[in-house]
Amino acid sequence: MSKTFQLKIVASDHLFYEGKCEMLVFPGIDGEHGILASHQPMVTCLSAGELRFQIDGEWHYAAVSDGFVEITPTFVVLLADTVEKPEEIDVNRANEAKLRAEERLRQKQSIMEYYHTQAALNRAMNRLKITKRHS
Repeated sequence: MSKTFQLKIVASDHLFYEGKCEMLVFPGIDGEHGILASHQPMVTCLSAGELRFQIDGEWHYAAVSDGFVEITPTFVVLLADTVEKPEEIDVNRANEAKLRAEERLRQKQSIMEYYHTQAALNRAMNRLKITKRHS
């Protein structure tokens, strides 16, 4: 049996997962991070992308948005705005959100509106990528 650590994945509106984990891979601002039991303590930023975690030798996947990750040798807490399983994502809704964001980017916007639109486009594209890869 592999060494495990306690993993808690929390979205802004619900607890996504809590239990033992063998390995966690998440997107960070400086690339992907892989976490095993006995990892050095650290706190880092979570970027929107694909979250992967291994339980009993089986990989589980989710689309995550921005957040934070706290890592200690025995537990990891991942806090994100949203965490969604591939089967929970509405592909039509994600496509519509992508099209809306692309249209808004073609229009004149303030810098703040531009950043919000770019974030919406990134979320929609991430959801579509995750569903395409794991459905």
